[in-house]
Amino acid sequence: MKAPKPRILAVDVCGTLYDTNTTAGLVIFHHARRGHRWRHAILTALSRRKGILRTGLVVIAKLTGFDAHRALVLASLRGESLTSVQASATRYVTDHLPRHAILATHARVDQMRAAGWKPVLVSNAIAPVIEEIARQLDLPCIASQPRVRAGRLTGRLSHDLTGQKRKAVEVYLNTSLDKVHFAVITDNKSDQDLVAVAKPAVLVAPGTPRKWMRDWDADILCH
Repeated sequence: MKAPKPRILAVDVCGTLYDTNTTAGLVIFHHARRGHRWRHAILTALSRRKGILRTGLVVIAKLTGFDAHRALVLASLRGESLTSVQASATRYVTDHLPRHAILATHARVDQMRAAGWKPVLVSNAIAPVIEEIARQLDLPCIASQPRVRAGRLTGRLSHDLTGQKRKAVEVYLNTSLDKVHFAVITDNKSDQDLVAVAKPAVLVAPGTPRKWMRDWDADILCH
């Protein structure tokens, strides 16, 4: 008798479990904790959702495909020790992130987990913050990896999950998604490689669904 197929649930983090950019949130918190006043002030200004600078960076990203905001956030970590950033991640996730939780998504994950699905956090955000979130939620995770040399961050990534999540999940599972029961919860248009093979797919939207979400046979979870 064949063993039943595993039921794998890929769960995005930023904009899905938490209504915030966890990479930027962690890095800004880290610079505040370490007393880096200029880096903290600059990144805070660049990260304000309705600020002119943030709007300009969003426009650049849409026109060129280059996420300048993310690149600047990561670059600000150049020379920081990995252990120090990990310590900041523990405090950030414990003390600051809960206020940004999207409760409807957390409830849906808990519901599916109780029904036999195995959640895995799959995020474009950097590993120090995602690994800490996963530890506190008692879940496995896959995340973008910062480049580290001699214990210090270089300000760049060694592995970026953006647009590569299906491949990353298949490497993690050591099998094709076609060979498991697969579901996804995400707010990212860039996760369409996962949405295309997910049954069910749950798309998370603040307020009203985004236009691209209506192209999929998916459950739309508005918050």
